[in-house]
Amino acid sequence: MGFDTIIVAFFVIGTVLVVAGTLTMGTNTLVESSYHGYVSAHQTMMDRLQTRIEIRNIVFNVSTNHTSFTVANTGETKLSNFDLWDILLVKDGQVSYLNESQYSVTPDIDILNPEILDPHESINIELLIDLDSNDSFIVKIITENGIVSSAEHEAGV
Repeated sequence: MGFDTIIVAFFVIGTVLVVAGTLTMGTNTLVESSYHGYVSAHQTMMDRLQTRIEIRNIVFNVSTNHTSFTVANTGETKLSNFDLWDILLVKDGQVSYLNESQYSVTPDIDILNPEILDPHESINIELLIDLDSNDSFIVKIITENGIVSSAEHEAGV
């Protein structure tokens, strides 16, 4: 009877150690993933705080009925992935989401990195949508990290 008790005790102690080790490894994984999630969220927040864009120089071309404007990076974050930007046009109370075939992006001031909108650089965006003279509209740009800039303009003025 004594030897059976010792074997059961070793079995119970071994089971407790395996469960404790499993919980410790699971807790370690949970803490690591939580930390990496916090670091990622913090980096995203810092990028958002340091990102600023400004829409400037809206020009309506009466011969093509297209509008072009400059987007300047006035923040401290490099911006790229222009295909991830959202461009919205609000005209006559209707919001239009523009796809990539309805606008073109060309660098205006591209000093450092090609195809990246570094701080103090700008790009030109031409809306390839026909607008009528005296149309009043709002253009809104949303970057890939969620920073928004908008400007109102009356075509032909």
